[in-house]
Order: sequence, then structure tokens, then C-alpha cells
Amino acid sequence: MVSAVPTLFLGGRRVLHSRQSPDRSARLIRLGIVDDHPTFRVGLRRLLEQEKEITVAWDKGTLSEMEEVMAASPVDAVLMDLGLGPNEDSLAATRRLVDKKKAGIKVIVISASFDPDAVTAARQAGALGYLPKDLPAAEMVAAVKTLALDQSNNGGFADFAIGRKSTPHSSYGLTKRELEVVSLLRRGRTNREIALDLGVSVTTVNKHVQQVLKKLKVRNRAQAQAQLHHEALVGFSKA
Repeated sequence: MVSAVPTLFLGGRRVLHSRQSPDRSARLIRLGIVDDHPTFRVGLRRLLEQEKEITVAWDKGTLSEMEEVMAASPVDAVLMDLGLGPNEDSLAATRRLVDKKKAGIKVIVISASFDPDAVTAARQAGALGYLPKDLPAAEMVAAVKTLALDQSNNGGFADFAIGRKSTPHSSYGLTKRELEVVSLLRRGRTNREIALDLGVSVTTVNKHVQQVLKKLKVRNRAQAQAQLHHEALVGFSKA
């Protein structure tokens, strides 16, 4: 039975909790969430529970709570907050979870702040990807599904903070502005929508898009979006 709780907001999207139990017969992956901010944790859970491919088995606020529930309720993947409270080592927990000698659980780290060193540490610990907590709701869901359901990652790391970095560099030599355009292209935005988001003219966006296509060595937006999706899985920036 669902208890009465207030509507929550996540990534600019209102998250409503259905009073009807979702059909879990088609669920492909069991997911756990570890985050010490209850409002965000519950909002994220309700957002993901609307997806037919995902069952959120549990959500916990500490690593000790996670360890206790794992034996009774194993999962395929864990969303792990990098910024848990004092004496909580998220990276050590990530290494334990992805240990091939154990269950080989997938870990996707989430964080409220962007720290390049933390991204590198998460990659080295064996996490599949890094998701900023302020990702738009649709993009957060798409990223979780892509990483959790993908069977051919082959050790790649997806940094979904790409485009937020302050330095104009990438494996393709994209400038800071071009990285911003790339971030919006990955979300399927039109040139007009990108212009509105960035506060520039459509003509300027057209020029940026053409430069991105040239540097990615593709002919059109469809090819660019397909390549950007692939690059997100293997680590778009090698910096």
C-alpha cells in the first residue's frame, strides 16, 4: 500500500507517485539507491519506478544499511552517492560491489557537485558512470537505463558531466561552447531550442553544429547523435 506523501520535484520535473502498483512482470533490472538526502533519494526512486524496465528494490541512506539489505534483497546495479556522510567511503564500497570475485554488481555514481578528481577516482574504482544530480529528469532516467541495461560496456566509463567542464578541451578538440552544444545535441534538441537555451542566434548555433559535425567526422545530426550516444558509453572525454 502506498502512503500519502507530497509531490516531489527532480531535475525540473514533477514526480507523481501512482496509487496503483506498477506492473513489474517486464522489469529487466533490479536497482538499489544509496544516498543520504531523503528528498532526493525518494524522488529519484519514484522517477525510476515509472520505467517498465526497472525495479527499485530498495533505497538506503548509509552504506551499513546497504550492506544489511543486500543479502536479503540482491540487485543488479546500485546508484551510489559519492558525497555520503562522515566515515562513509563510497569509493571503497564501489570497489567491493564490482569485485569480479563477488556478484559483479554494476555501480553508477551520482553527485551534487562536479569534481574531476572524483570522476577519475570513480572510474578507477570500477563504476560504470558519473551522473550529476541536477541532470534533467528525462536525461537521468535515460542514463541510468543505458548504463544499467547495457551488456557490452566492456569496462567503459560514461561521464555525463561532459559539457560542464570549464576548460575547452575534449578528445575531439571541441571548445567550451561546442561542448555545450554537444550536451544539448545528446538530448535531441533542435538548433532553435539550443539557441534559446544558450541565448544566441540560430545562425550561431548552426555554425557551432557544423563545427561539431566536422570535428566528429560525421555528415549529419543523426550520425552525430548516434556517435555521441556511443561516446557517452565509452567515455566521451579522454582527458
